[in-house]
Amino acid sequence: MGETASEVGMIHIPTVYLFLSFIYLLMPIAIWIALNNQRSKAVIWWCVGSELFAIGLLLVGLRPVIPTWVSYTVANGLTWFAACMQVVGLRFVLRQSISVKLIVFLVIAWLLVFEYFRLGLQNSHLRFGWALLFFVGIFAHIGYLARKISAIYELRNAQVLAWIYIGGALVLCIRIVRIAFGYTEPDATAQGVDSFLVVFSGVLVSVLGSFAFVGLFIESSAKREMAVIAERVRQDESVRLGEQIAQLERQRTLGAMSYSFAHELSQPLTAILMDTHSIKSSLQKDAVNIEEIVESVAEVERSANRTVQLVERIRNFIRPTQSLNELVDMKMLVRDVQLLLSHDIKIWAIQFEWDFDETECVVMGDKIQLSQIVLNVYRNAIQAMSTEKVRRITVSLEREPQSVVLRVRDSGPGLNEFLRDKVGHPFMTTKADGLGVGLSISKTIAEMHSGSLTITNALGGGALVELNLPAIQR
Repeated sequence: MGETASEVGMIHIPTVYLFLSFIYLLMPIAIWIALNNQRSKAVIWWCVGSELFAIGLLLVGLRPVIPTWVSYTVANGLTWFAACMQVVGLRFVLRQSISVKLIVFLVIAWLLVFEYFRLGLQNSHLRFGWALLFFVGIFAHIGYLARKISAIYELRNAQVLAWIYIGGALVLCIRIVRIAFGYTEPDATAQGVDSFLVVFSGVLVSVLGSFAFVGLFIESSAKREMAVIAERVRQDESVRLGEQIAQLERQRTLGAMSYSFAHELSQPLTAILMDTHSIKSSLQKDAVNIEEIVESVAEVERSANRTVQLVERIRNFIRPTQSLNELVDMKMLVRDVQLLLSHDIKIWAIQFEWDFDETECVVMGDKIQLSQIVLNVYRNAIQAMSTEKVRRITVSLEREPQSVVLRVRDSGPGLNEFLRDKVGHPFMTTKADGLGVGLSISKTIAEMHSGSLTITNALGGGALVELNLPAIQR
């Protein structure tokens, strides 16, 4: 133990301060290089503060050869202000502002008291204790801010930075206590174990603190990249699941309409059977009427084409497809979707009124997905009017400068107070056989097309659905 004390006594403390200042000069440069792509205000304040701290330590190390007011007053002012700049750097990480004027006032006020102890009272114990007390407070505050960063952003390097500066504050506290009890001299350049430990802890704070600070930003950047990747994966998964749900909803919708489709198909098929029977009868006659046979064949052809068209509409609507953007004529689309509901329209005596803008109403989008929106709107309108005497759906298309607006109004009772704010939310339905996803999916599809879907009560009664889509400029 005696050999250790002797070896420590042989170390020239001012030289050690010069070495420490050299380290403090290099570490900010290393930080600046390491954080080349992440230079923020926090990094700038921290690095500049470290450089000023290095200059202050250099002045302390040169104390034997420079004026005392430089090695004491200027050196302490620089190191205190530099430590405060590092506090500002961490507060930027936390998005907390602090007044620079307040920092300058604090440093000047602390410096005036220091000068009073040094020149007025000429009390080295008060002078040195006052100087160390500033560092204790600043180091403890840096540790507090680092712990706060660790808690908010879950960064391990911030936790390491906190413990480094809290450890440095504890070493300085021990030095203050030992000075108060007369175990060591009240001078930063005094020879002895205490000065060596303070300098050694300074080296650790500089080196390890700089590495922790760099690690803080690198770790934060890595977490942000991981969050972006995770969000992208979630979005991709959400889109995939959304497409599956939309497809299932289309299938469920068509399943509910299966009787209507069967009836629609039976009409042209029955007509085909009757026409073929008529052709057969004509061919069995002695006097074959060619014109009658040709007319019957034409009727068979028309009925067959009608069947094919209906089956094609059903097949296109129900099959899973990749999103396909194409030019979509909304005037044609709203009429085509109506044909899918022709049986229900006849059964419920639904009157359709059309009000189309003379200008073409063309949008870019997925025809099947847009058809799903219109089908859901039509079906909801038909079901809403089931108890009404007058069942009328008014469909209007308006071409605005930047958009195409589809409005569908029914003559039903409209939305009640309970549903007004909740309509369109997932799994919100008043139907016993409903899933509550139809309008929610429709709103999502509209948003995917950079548009919007709103459901409100119309003036004069009934519900009003408005689909707003970007128009194609041609």
